[in-house]
Amino acid sequence: MGETALLGWPTWVGVVVDDLEKQRRFWGDLLALPEHHAAPDFVDFEMGDGRTFELIQRSDDPQYDRARFQVGFEVEDVERAREELIRRGVEPITGILPDEQSPWAYFRDPEGNVFEIKQRIVGVPHSRT
Repeated sequence: MGETALLGWPTWVGVVVDDLEKQRRFWGDLLALPEHHAAPDFVDFEMGDGRTFELIQRSDDPQYDRARFQVGFEVEDVERAREELIRRGVEPITGILPDEQSPWAYFRDPEGNVFEIKQRIVGVPHSRT
């Protein structure tokens, strides 16, 4: 007890999908929210309070290689958190993916589930380009 948690509450939920167009219509209707950002391989919906629900087209990238739900956890310092996760034996999938507003990195848990860690840079509005 008394130890500071390495991971904060989830800030992002991603769904890796096979048919992005079909899924964007399905989830867009259920969420009743406009698309926040979109590109040929993803679409995201801003859920408020810096929380994002994102659909990602399945690809050969290891973090997007099969259909699944993924969760992203907020961390205070993405570099420190990544180093600590690796020190604890957690399998990294990527290095830190640079983003001036919220750099992130992907890992696998002991059963192979993919999760993300993300740092929100204070004073920079959240958005993904």
